[in-house]
Amino acid sequence: RLKLIARAVVWTNSRPFAAVGTMALSASASAPSLGGGSGALKNAGAASLAAAQSSQNLTTTLYLQMKEKGMFRNTFANVPPAGRSINVPLADSAERDLQPETYFPLPQTPVGERKYRRLSHHPGEITVFHGLKDQKLPSEDFRYGVRGQKGVSVEQTLKAGQKVGVAEYMQTVAEEVYESKKKEPLGVPYKRGHSLKMLPEGFGSASGVPEDGKRVIFPVEMPRDTEEMRQRYRFTHNQFNPGERIERNYNWPEETKEHSFRFGQGAGFVQEGVGAKAVLNMDVEDDGTLKKTRLVQKNVQDYRNVQHPRVFLKVHAKQGAEGPPIDPEYRFGIKSSVSEYSAASCIKGYYNLEEQLPDQDLGRCVKPGRRNVTTETRAFGIPSVRTDIPAPPPGKRSCADTMSYGDETSAAALLNPQRFDDRGVPDREFLIRRPKEELRSIVEAVSVGGVDFDALWDECMNLFDDGLPLVSLDAMLYVQTGKIEERVATVHSGTGPGLAAYTAAN
Repeated sequence: RLKLIARAVVWTNSRPFAAVGTMALSASASAPSLGGGSGALKNAGAASLAAAQSSQNLTTTLYLQMKEKGMFRNTFANVPPAGRSINVPLADSAERDLQPETYFPLPQTPVGERKYRRLSHHPGEITVFHGLKDQKLPSEDFRYGVRGQKGVSVEQTLKAGQKVGVAEYMQTVAEEVYESKKKEPLGVPYKRGHSLKMLPEGFGSASGVPEDGKRVIFPVEMPRDTEEMRQRYRFTHNQFNPGERIERNYNWPEETKEHSFRFGQGAGFVQEGVGAKAVLNMDVEDDGTLKKTRLVQKNVQDYRNVQHPRVFLKVHAKQGAEGPPIDPEYRFGIKSSVSEYSAASCIKGYYNLEEQLPDQDLGRCVKPGRRNVTTETRAFGIPSVRTDIPAPPPGKRSCADTMSYGDETSAAALLNPQRFDDRGVPDREFLIRRPKEELRSIVEAVSVGGVDFDALWDECMNLFDDGLPLVSLDAMLYVQTGKIEERVATVHSGTGPGLAAYTAAN
């Protein structure tokens, strides 16, 4: 008994708030020292209740703390304060903040409600549905279902109708009259009575002359859709040409059809900065006139100024006209009285220069024989763009080849393709100089009237100074464009022999 009391005293020095309950529950309620009867149980319960109350005395409220310090004057002492004050600890320290479960324990979940929580309560416990917890399962040797009676086996069932010998032959002859026996015989194909003779070339028809797969996938010889078909497809599928405007069939006034017509107000009627000034000025209407004066109740206007402060003004604290009745130098919160460390010191730390230096193995290997140090100046590894090896031709390059050789098309070429890329003709084909007959065949293939090829050839030859009988298609287009522009200028000017020729042709 003396050892028990001494142990309780030691425990009291280390845990002052749980010592009373420990001493009360360390001995049995039926011990002679407790006096026996119901008084012993009452004493033990009172001791545990006192310990619980002592643990609750570790905290107080912010209202009581400010009241004890005399930070406000309680005019009506008999009227209890309204609302709920914030709980604050009496003796705040880092140890109590880091161990809240010891100094400020939360109430435990009732036993009947624990199975409804999703959190695990024990180490290694598997989270299951609350309806499956504490369920009574049958023993391991229990089997579900109804026990069946042992009867005929599968082998006996299959051999029950089996016939051999003469009986099997008689059954086969009797089944020949069935339609299923004729069209769906068992184990052999159905004989339709056809006499097939295979030719030396085999069955089927010949494929014919092979055709290029590119022309099958993208046939460039197909005629273009008519305008009526294109308009119908645009209505059904919203398929517009690049740069095509959406025609909404508006009935615009005649003034809008003039070439020089522009929507909006002219620039001569707008002064610079008037629009921004009207937006920022809250005292005038949209037309520039002053706002009309309205008489309202003063309490309504005061509520509006408090609840909805004006621009660039601080929010009203709703603590009176001059704010709360406290010292202007007062700072809210609890000042730490047991620790000399500040938030800045905790963030910056107390490290010396040697501890702040980076580790020796940061970014390099310090193990002998594994150091990645070399005296060579070449780059190690494989480059992302393989310019070190010859690139295969684009026409023979595999679709599965993901290697970049530096000759791929750029994003600019994909966003702005060349004029005839859809027909497989790049712009460089127009710059190639060709003989006269080859260029004539190209020009004659285009159904354009009024083109004198020989005259164009002679003028294009003068554009090149080398004297070779080779002319590019781009040079011929350049000369033909100049002739068309000259003819149009003559017609619009109303002079020259071109006007008479144009009038006679029309």
